[in-house]
Amino acid sequence: MRDETLAAGSLSGAIGGISAAGVSLVLIVVMVYGVIGKGKKKLASGPAQIVGIFGELAFLRSTGFTRSIGDAFHSVVVGLADNPDLGNIGMTGVAMLFIALSLFARIVPASGVFLGMLMGAAFSAADGSIWEALVGIFSIPFSMMGV
Repeated sequence: MRDETLAAGSLSGAIGGISAAGVSLVLIVVMVYGVIGKGKKKLASGPAQIVGIFGELAFLRSTGFTRSIGDAFHSVVVGLADNPDLGNIGMTGVAMLFIALSLFARIVPASGVFLGMLMGAAFSAADGSIWEALVGIFSIPFSMMGV
């Protein structure tokens, strides 16, 4: 039985329908094996951050345990934005903090994936801002797959 909601994207005819949980599972494998690097390929720190952003956005779209992972990262960035001890820096401040860390901190692939997931959570939580536009750009592949 074919699920039309999953096959709605333009790529779904070529690759078949896939759920957000399926995309999340694939990205978990890429994150784990890309960071460990025992196979043919290993993620560099920049691509690891991109995979982390895609991972977080997929987790937030899915159900089950991957949704719990996405929600956990989302809670961290919301807690940072609303923390009175930090001066209530807001979600824009959190997003800019993660971008600054991405640009200037020494990052290995493992921390790159983690930082990317935090950036994805911050971008998705910043409703009505330029960061939400970044989520729209990063979400194009999901839309093309019908996720």
